[in-house]
Amino acid sequence: MNATAPGTPPNPPQSTGTLMPLVSFRRHRRIALMVMAVVVVFGAGFAWVKGKAVYSATAVLYVAPHFVNILKESKELDIPAYDQFIEHQALTVPRYDILLESLAKLGDRRYVWQKKKESDRRAAERLQAALEVKPVKDSYLITVTLESTTPDHLDELVNTIVDTYLEKSRESDSFFARNVRLTSLRERRGQIQGEIDAKLARRTEIAQELSVTTFSEQLASPYDKLLIESQNALAMAQRNRLASEAALALFEDRKSGQDAIAAAAFDTIQKDPGLISLKGSLYKRRSELLQQASGLDPRHPLKIQIDREFKEIDEELNRTVAKLTEQVAKSFIDQRKADVKRDRQIEQELSLQLESFRQKASWFAALYNEALSLSDEIERSRKQLDMIDERIEFFELESRAPGFVRVETYARPPELPVKGGRKKLFAVVLVLALALGAATPVGLDMLDQRIRTTGQVAKIIGHRPVAWFVEHHGSPDLKRMSADQLRRLAIAVNREREMHGSRLVSLTSVKPEAGVTDLALDLAAELGVLGVPTVVVEADPLRPDPRYRGGSAQPGLADLLAGSGEVTAAVVPAAGGLPARLGTGTAPGRQLFAYPALRRCLDELKAAYDLVLIDAPPLLLSADAEYLVEIADVTLLLVGAGQVKPGELRRAAGILEKIDPKAVGFVVTRLEVYRGGGYYAKLAEEFALAASHENGQKHTSRRLEG
Repeated sequence: MNATAPGTPPNPPQSTGTLMPLVSFRRHRRIALMVMAVVVVFGAGFAWVKGKAVYSATAVLYVAPHFVNILKESKELDIPAYDQFIEHQALTVPRYDILLESLAKLGDRRYVWQKKKESDRRAAERLQAALEVKPVKDSYLITVTLESTTPDHLDELVNTIVDTYLEKSRESDSFFARNVRLTSLRERRGQIQGEIDAKLARRTEIAQELSVTTFSEQLASPYDKLLIESQNALAMAQRNRLASEAALALFEDRKSGQDAIAAAAFDTIQKDPGLISLKGSLYKRRSELLQQASGLDPRHPLKIQIDREFKEIDEELNRTVAKLTEQVAKSFIDQRKADVKRDRQIEQELSLQLESFRQKASWFAALYNEALSLSDEIERSRKQLDMIDERIEFFELESRAPGFVRVETYARPPELPVKGGRKKLFAVVLVLALALGAATPVGLDMLDQRIRTTGQVAKIIGHRPVAWFVEHHGSPDLKRMSADQLRRLAIAVNREREMHGSRLVSLTSVKPEAGVTDLALDLAAELGVLGVPTVVVEADPLRPDPRYRGGSAQPGLADLLAGSGEVTAAVVPAAGGLPARLGTGTAPGRQLFAYPALRRCLDELKAAYDLVLIDAPPLLLSADAEYLVEIADVTLLLVGAGQVKPGELRRAAGILEKIDPKAVGFVVTRLEVYRGGGYYAKLAEEFALAASHENGQKHTSRRLEG
């Protein structure tokens, strides 16, 4: 028996299988036919009133993927993303200003579209809504289509819209705001030309001031050579000044100055012609005196006179040398001072000259560099001027060239309507009626929340039902299916008894009319066939069943609970196709009482029978059902198909989970079998095929025996 205690892991959810259109149509065919009839009636009237012929006029535009220029290529006219560009063009055609201008161009014929007393804005907006502009997939084409119930001048209106769009596209798409841009370019050209003239005038002034005719970075400044020569001369003068100052400082030094002067004077005196002449005459006289004194006695008067004259000659020579030395030393000092003064004067003059050259060179360089900068700026301005002139020429030429878009085919006058006749509209109504007639039953079944299949039960509770029973309505094939399910359920209950010792089985339901009493009696009878003594106890004082009654004096369960009668004597024996059973009897109220006495009665029945089946009241409507579930070994919860909603089943499952019974099984009853399909219908066909095969074998065996 597939009985599972609450808390065991549920099986994976199964498909409910509730979407069966043919079954839904059979179930709600009256509603479906009513819906179709209503749609056909009202649709016929609608088709008669609104069924007007609709005419169409279509023009085709060609959007080039590349712009063919007249003068030269321009990056401004490239299409970076063609798909987006063609979508943009398709959205531009029905632009409000284009349609308004198109209506204005029609003049008096605009009233083929514009209604009487209709404003221009309203007519343009209505035309904007009616105009259909679509890019043709995998091509460079755009179709412009307008539909109307009046074919007169419809093609003329479409062609006027296309022509107006082309005019606007040449002005805006290829060169946006061409006139404004040309004006801006011309203004900029005038500014640049004025700047060039001013810079040329300034460069001419600089040329006149510097006395040059050309300005080039390769030409050297004339002051550069003068600066180099002046710097060299100043360096030489500084070296001469340093030398003269050093020579003067040497002579003026107190310690070594006299020796230096003496050495310099000695060298100069030795070269003095007067001194040389004097020395010559004195040396000659000295030679003569030496000759005269030769051989004379030192005391000789002549010798003494000659010695005195030698002394005078030496004194004269010393005086002359000393005088010359003093004169030469003074001359040397004066000469060094004069040299220092001269060198200083030269250095000062050269410094002034160099500074003057530097100032003139800086002045020259500043003006010359300014002139060079002006030349560069003039050159750049002239290049900008050339670019602007080219751009202006490009605008003037290319603005008159064909643009990205051109007309591939103009719209032609419509001859035949394309849609909208009464017959076509009525055919649409018929299709709509059939669709609604088919969808309404399915929608009603989808909106119906009641459980109709075992798959829904399995999906909600997470377990497959132990058994299921269909409504046979006298069909022998369906009866065989139910008998097979009853036998399977009896075997499962008996298996629980043999394996787990489960002898007390409680049968309850989520809601009334689930067939609990029928199943309890049939299950007990089937168990009796299997050789398992079984008794059924009616424990539902809400709705007593007459099949449980015995004689008028036969006590019932209520009497036993009240303490009168014996349990075994109260049981009605099996007879007439009914199993052994114990009815409720005359209960004092709508609920059971004396639960301990009820337990003793059930224990006595278990001692007398192998299985005791309790026909319990619905779980959601009776608290007694909870108690019976609690004391039972096995609980079978019946779910009536077409009666129970998912929320009610979840609530019943929650109650069972709170009670925590030993074992629980779910049984689905009152299932409907439809010829439209489904698992039960296929199974019924298989049972019928098996029965026919069995009957054929029996007929064959009888014929052979005969």
